[in-house]
Amino acid sequence: MGNVLALIPIKDVSSPNVRKPVRREVLLPNPGSFDELHKKCKEVFPQQMEGVKLIVNKMLSSHFQVSHTIHMSTLGLSGYHFNASYVGSKQLSPMEVFPTVIGDLDNTGSLNAQVLHLLFDRIRTKTVFQTQQSTFLTWQFDGEYRGNDFTTTLTLGNPDLINESVIVVAHYLQSITENLVLGGEMVYHRRPGEEGAILTLAGKYSGEFG
Repeated sequence: MGNVLALIPIKDVSSPNVRKPVRREVLLPNPGSFDELHKKCKEVFPQQMEGVKLIVNKMLSSHFQVSHTIHMSTLGLSGYHFNASYVGSKQLSPMEVFPTVIGDLDNTGSLNAQVLHLLFDRIRTKTVFQTQQSTFLTWQFDGEYRGNDFTTTLTLGNPDLINESVIVVAHYLQSITENLVLGGEMVYHRRPGEEGAILTLAGKYSGEFG
């Protein structure tokens, strides 16, 4: 009898029964606001104070709180501050509650007030007013948009249409990886006889070393 040759069929790798590896996309986190870019680094440094400070806090309700602060010093100016704050019922995180209204009044009559509000899920606004006794020093309006992996902010400071003066600040932050954030700041100011702009680059890397 002769030899019989049999051909063994080779399984097609493109068969639908063969599982292909699934590539999962890694969603980058939102980098947060530009003002909080170096917050964790600043928290390492201790707060310097000379003299004696007394702080009394009082919770009037779950949304309203007041505090009294007395600072006595032999080197600097002694003073008294009255602070009142109101927080709303929309809480995004333990540190983010909207709307938030904060006011601080010292013994000279100077006021520092802030209003933070969440217009939409991704759009936040902030208004700041500062006075020195009966004179306005600063009024500032911020608008912030938070995307999935980026944050952009536009700020108008001391807008004066009569004297044609304004300060415009634009921020942008982008998450490059889970640990790396890059962005920049552009400041433009204009007043009679003077105009200029400054561009600053910023970045943050957070991770474990060692």
